[in-house]
Amino acid sequence: MDKVITWTKGVFDSSYQIFSDGQICGNLIFETWNNHAFGIMSQKNYHFRTKGFSNITTTIYGDNNEELGIITFHLWQFRAIIALKNQTPFTWNYSNSWLSSWNLSNHQNTQMHFRASSGSGTVTGINLNNELALIAGLYIKEFFSRILVAFIAFVAIMVAVRGI
Repeated sequence: MDKVITWTKGVFDSSYQIFSDGQICGNLIFETWNNHAFGIMSQKNYHFRTKGFSNITTTIYGDNNEELGIITFHLWQFRAIIALKNQTPFTWNYSNSWLSSWNLSNHQNTQMHFRASSGSGTVTGINLNNELALIAGLYIKEFFSRILVAFIAFVAIMVAVRGI
């Protein structure tokens, strides 16, 4: 039987709880006003630090500030590339137009399929034991969600101010 990972988060919250076999196995907690995040999986700590405006990248650090990988975002295509240390790069992309399903794959031995619905979701696929790739997949989803909300808020403000 395939392994299934589940996760939950509040509707207006950016903190994820990750479960395996009904037991909590990790957390991903975003800072409120930026895209920095802190993740915990199997008692390992991960720090996500984002920089840039047009060429946005996120560096993933482990304990002792060891660089574990870099996420490069392609905003206009709603996709990302995850380059983890000593691993084949992963591609991340949405798989439906509702932005509720996305895939993470290195096109070799790891393929993860994420599905979300109002504050919860599942992860299925091959090699779900790659915990850093799994938590990075959730990080990217939240990053794009925040960008989309900011864009909608900007448009709403412009409409209200300009009376368009």
